[in-house]
Amino acid sequence: MIKNGKFFQSPPKSGKTFKELFIHATTTGVGRPANKDGYPIGPWTPELLADAISQIDANRKGVDLRTVQLWFENNKRGIGPTNIRWLAMVFGCRDPEGTSEWQVELSASQSRLKARRKQKEKAGGLGEQPALDVNQAAEPQNVPHAPKLDQAAAPKAPDAENVPPKQRFNLARASEALFNGRSSLNLPVAIWTTGGVLWFLAFIFGVHSVTYNPVEGLDKEVGFYWSISWTVGEMAVLPLFLILVSELLTFWKEERLPSLAVTKTSIEANNSWEQKVGSFSFSYWAIFIICFLGIFFIQWYGIYLRPLLESNSENPMVDWILVTISRPEIMSISEAIFVSMFAFLYSGMIYWFYFIGLLLLYTLANDFYRIYINPELQPNEIYQRKMRANGTKIMTGIFRCVVLGILLATCIKVNAAYLISDGETILDWLIGDALTALGVNSDGWSWLEQNPSPFFTSFLLTFITCFVFFACFAQIYWVLDGCFPSKEGQSLKGNSQVQRLVSQVKALWFKMVSVVVLLAVNFMVVGKFYGFSILLFGSVVISAYSLLWRTRAPEEKLKQAHELN
Repeated sequence: MIKNGKFFQSPPKSGKTFKELFIHATTTGVGRPANKDGYPIGPWTPELLADAISQIDANRKGVDLRTVQLWFENNKRGIGPTNIRWLAMVFGCRDPEGTSEWQVELSASQSRLKARRKQKEKAGGLGEQPALDVNQAAEPQNVPHAPKLDQAAAPKAPDAENVPPKQRFNLARASEALFNGRSSLNLPVAIWTTGGVLWFLAFIFGVHSVTYNPVEGLDKEVGFYWSISWTVGEMAVLPLFLILVSELLTFWKEERLPSLAVTKTSIEANNSWEQKVGSFSFSYWAIFIICFLGIFFIQWYGIYLRPLLESNSENPMVDWILVTISRPEIMSISEAIFVSMFAFLYSGMIYWFYFIGLLLLYTLANDFYRIYINPELQPNEIYQRKMRANGTKIMTGIFRCVVLGILLATCIKVNAAYLISDGETILDWLIGDALTALGVNSDGWSWLEQNPSPFFTSFLLTFITCFVFFACFAQIYWVLDGCFPSKEGQSLKGNSQVQRLVSQVKALWFKMVSVVVLLAVNFMVVGKFYGFSILLFGSVVISAYSLLWRTRAPEEKLKQAHELN
């Protein structure tokens, strides 16, 4: 039924408690905008429901997002009378009769929740509520309308039931909150703002474009603006990575409840997304310590602070900061120490963002695997389509993030390789390398006697990124590969068109792996032979093309072929 352009369903009169009734309504999508077929466009999420309640004209104070999140969690907390009024208006589609029905049932369900709680207290302890079967909760109910309530007479007592409990700081959940889809530009803006300050400092101190003479007759450019690792990698590639992670995370959090419903997985306290993120708490702390103690402090001390204090380079890789040792007239030692400290603090921050993103990608893939790895449900057509659509979407998003991650590491290594070469500028060096390989230029390039510390850092970055990709790929492919030889696949086995389309779906996975392997090989051979720049250019072109793949086309064609068969 549609009321005011939204999907309406009368509340079930089945004696549910508030938690059970709430899960039924949010999973079914009661009160959500309806499509042309009369079905809701999707389930409720905490963010969507909080927005809907806050948009009610009579509700001037709105509602706290954390309060709404508590309703979605399997805990002992209920809902207060004030929020019952707003929730009834949302589920009732702003229709007076529908709102009255939901207000009556929500109030009754809250009373039942309190009664059940008292019974457990008398029994000798406060126990957890039984797990809720989302699939059962989502079944439509046809019941008679309940009597109306006068909305103006709705109680306005303090909403004591919904006062969020004070919680201790949780680094895992705080880190995951940084990737909130409603503010996916927060992290890129933080990078652009801090990076912009670094750009400005480089210009003020005159190291934005600076040269020095490592050998006689070579005037080498090592300025900040010419460093592709600081400019292209950290100001363009990394923000795109963070945006894609945020969008993919938002997609999964919206699809998670419907996925639980399709797979008949019960919602329990240890099965929530928050609990899944919290289970990696040690990893989040390890990443935090490594980024700010290892990448920031230890590397800054060993690579910059000590050489600057001793004014003795010991053949380090000269960049836009250490050039001060060779040309002290450009910037004083104290200024160089300050700029280097700020730059490495910035590096610690951005790599913290990056590794959190990788950890969230793995968490997401593992969550998908745990929910959908159920062989008993594979013959179910609805289960298959949901699994195939979500799995393809997730793996495509992870693939794009990994491509950007390897490109980021490649920028670091290419920049470091240039700094220890005898090229005058990075463009001249790359073009000269290609011309040498093609036989146009007979003068090749050579290495300077310097130690490129970023080689090891970029290698670790590439290794970890590829490891996360293949770990995610294995889990998702293991689930998806089992859906093809299913009931649907057997019924269409004689259809050559369907077999061809299934092959296209599987070929997509092979292309993803091939691109990742190509980028990893390209990273490893940077500076290893004349002509590596040709492979580098080809890899960048293939990467850009792969980021634009329309990966949903094979799945849509497969669905159409199944319907026509």
